[in-house]
Amino acid sequence: MLVTRQLVRLNHVKQVGATSSRMFSVSRSSAVTISEEVKQALEDKQKPVVSLESTIITHGLPYPENLSMARRVESVIRENGAIPATCAFIKGQPLVGLDESQLEHLAHTTSPKPNKVSRRDIGYTMSTKQNGGTTIASTMILSEMAGIKVFATGGLGGVHRDGQNTLDVSADLTELGRTPVSVVCAGPKSILDIGLTLEYLETQGVFVGTYNDDGRENIQVPGFYTRDSGFQSPYSFSSFEQAASIIHNQNNIMGLKSGQIFCIPPSRETALPSELMQRVIAAANEEAIKLGIQGKELTPFLLSKIAQETKGQSVHSNIELVLNNARSASQIAKELLSLETNRASSQFQPSTNIKKRKMDEGVKKVDEKKQDTTSVSDIPTPSVVNTIVVGSLALDSICKISSNVIMNDSNPGTISSSVGGVGFNVAKACSLALKSPSCSNGTSRLVSIVSNDMAGHTIIGQLKKLGIDTSGILVDTTSGCSTAQYTSTHANNGDLIIACADMKIAEYDGLAQHVLSEIKRGSPRQIVVDCNVSSSTLSTIFDYVRESNLECNVIVEPTSSPKSKRISLCHSRNLRPFPNNSVSLITPTVGELDAIHSALAERELFDDYDHWFPLLDSLGIDSTFREKLSISKHPVLKNGLELGYLQQAFSVLPYIPNILLKLGEQGVLSMSISTNVEDYKSIPTTSVYSPEFTIVTSTGRSYTADNGSQQKMGLVIQYFPIPPENGNITIENVTGAGDSFLGYLMARMSTANTHLVEGTWLTSEVGSVEREWFKWESIHKAQLASGKSLQSLAAISEDIATIE
Repeated sequence: MLVTRQLVRLNHVKQVGATSSRMFSVSRSSAVTISEEVKQALEDKQKPVVSLESTIITHGLPYPENLSMARRVESVIRENGAIPATCAFIKGQPLVGLDESQLEHLAHTTSPKPNKVSRRDIGYTMSTKQNGGTTIASTMILSEMAGIKVFATGGLGGVHRDGQNTLDVSADLTELGRTPVSVVCAGPKSILDIGLTLEYLETQGVFVGTYNDDGRENIQVPGFYTRDSGFQSPYSFSSFEQAASIIHNQNNIMGLKSGQIFCIPPSRETALPSELMQRVIAAANEEAIKLGIQGKELTPFLLSKIAQETKGQSVHSNIELVLNNARSASQIAKELLSLETNRASSQFQPSTNIKKRKMDEGVKKVDEKKQDTTSVSDIPTPSVVNTIVVGSLALDSICKISSNVIMNDSNPGTISSSVGGVGFNVAKACSLALKSPSCSNGTSRLVSIVSNDMAGHTIIGQLKKLGIDTSGILVDTTSGCSTAQYTSTHANNGDLIIACADMKIAEYDGLAQHVLSEIKRGSPRQIVVDCNVSSSTLSTIFDYVRESNLECNVIVEPTSSPKSKRISLCHSRNLRPFPNNSVSLITPTVGELDAIHSALAERELFDDYDHWFPLLDSLGIDSTFREKLSISKHPVLKNGLELGYLQQAFSVLPYIPNILLKLGEQGVLSMSISTNVEDYKSIPTTSVYSPEFTIVTSTGRSYTADNGSQQKMGLVIQYFPIPPENGNITIENVTGAGDSFLGYLMARMSTANTHLVEGTWLTSEVGSVEREWFKWESIHKAQLASGKSLQSLAAISEDIATIE
């Protein structure tokens, strides 16, 4: 009891002034930015919301494991019928519910390192505009402000060992005594004094209950890694309905302003032996004392030592219990919402009849735990295809103002709706091109995702009317996202004024497994992927192509400057220099190339002096070559040097050895790595499709590849101006011009796979004069396809099929 009194005195000191500060709480929620998805769920009350902390992202795991973990937890919550709301501070702004780009930003930021934000750190983090990972305490605060009542985490903070003397007590405990948010966890962390932690929580009036998942009589509080801690749980609960009832009665009925702790024991498969953990923790604490490690440095030190001594078993256990807690929290949140809205809990079983119900004539049958890849296209389709296009599929609305634009007012004009999305546009252009006289014997398939909503069913119906293979389209019922939509407004000359894109469903990590199954089914020769999809989906594609025996080129359409950075967020094993590159070709604009270059530089990939620099040096980009470029009067080269896009391309090429840079009205600049640049001297330029110029570096240097072979390296730059046919056209719509260019190129690559012995021109060697000429012709006619769509009201012109 002496210990308890000491801790009570400490608690009294910490809470001085807390009452007076609450009088200003009326408008505090306006300071928190709540994502539209979370806000909608809280308002509609159709799906529960579960909040998540973010210190596991900023301080728990290294990149990219932290990002993968964050996505997995969010995915588990969605699979169990709830909406995840990860809380964090980005540039000082408190956020509840992060989108994909925010998650990536938080996970990837290391300089400066994000702040670890508890209650005391909130004001400082906001005023200094820092990034911050939220602890249990600050996540509870943000959750209460947003109106979220259930929060899933890993382990609970508490009283450190010898806490009666050091007074080292986590702010999580005092927060639980004054903030009505329920925390679902695996018990106090094993490194703590669990007995003192339970006493402190009792003093705070905090309910502590442990899930009786196997009918035991004497229930102990779990010890984070272990199912038992040696300390009796104050209460137990045998169902998630009972847990929800406790929350409902304590907070909703009685109005008590304190939180609850619901402890979920780790599964028997992932739990570690209690004896082992006691021995390891005791040794780690003894070493910390000898080294004088204490305060905020103590916990990371102890966890690191535990991971070392258990040979990584503790890390695996940690990850699995977090996922287990997320599942349990989702079920508790569903039952709580049921009680609050007087609805039967069965209404909150997400898609329980999905296995039995056909989705829109069977487009895809989706189980909440498993996705079936049954094909449902109305037209017979082959399993194997030349080209798979992975990307966004959206319902597009295009507005064209008929007179001068009047801002902040209604403008007369025309509005048309159609199926769109970068993935669809590329796939449609490819399909049309395969019908043209210049292409033959190719097949393609779009792999994408829509939601089981009105927009999704409209899109599927339209695709079937167009005769497009829908067997690669997944109808999703688990992500909580709506079907993607894009709305753009254009001036009367076709120039884009503003656009709004809701493409969140394309970022759903559950798409990755669907894409993987479609690649295995299709065995394509080339895969086109747009950067609307998440970096984890990109990594999944890169991993499979690299590890399988599939002879396949991966082509990336950057989509936009912000989204193009997702290439750099892939796992490091997918960002290796030529000839071990994962991406064969990118088709960026100048702005997108700049973003890709900056992202790769931020990841320090241009500091690789073992692989990147020797390869760059072997390309012959020396002072003589730079001087040759600088004295050129050609506007493309002059602008390229002044604006820096040539230098940026040279740096990126070792990682992506083919770049087709779209220069708008100036045409296309092709840059690529060649292992036999001398052969370009003997290629005749009498073709009507030949580039305006070809520049090569050739220093006679050799490059030793990872396989030990000696390769003569060089850089090839070729310029293709706008075709005369595109010179005097009336521009109606710029939306699908770039997609038409890439789609046509993919159709030509399908043709090359069939008719050219050497295959496509994406390899580093000049296989023959015929193949090089074929490349020139392909780029020229891809520009014609782009011009056709520029003249069309639709994003992709049907006239692409007429190109000879």
